[in-house]
Amino acid sequence: MYDNPKHIKDNRVNARFNDDEIAAITHVAGLTGLQKSTLVRKATLRLVEELREEFERNLTSIKDAS
Repeated sequence: MYDNPKHIKDNRVNARFNDDEIAAITHVAGLTGLQKSTLVRKATLRLVEELREEFERNLTSIKDAS
């Protein structure tokens, strides 16, 4: 199925959403044509990357200030 075994997604993270949050996710998923799970996965990975970059910039700034 996968050419590269690293692409297998077999790790799960559960999250719970209230009615307003799931309505927003459902709405955006409908607009984009993505499944809700795909939308949440993509959004999560995007946010994680942004936070990692921000953390690394801040860490670099602290080191440069020393």
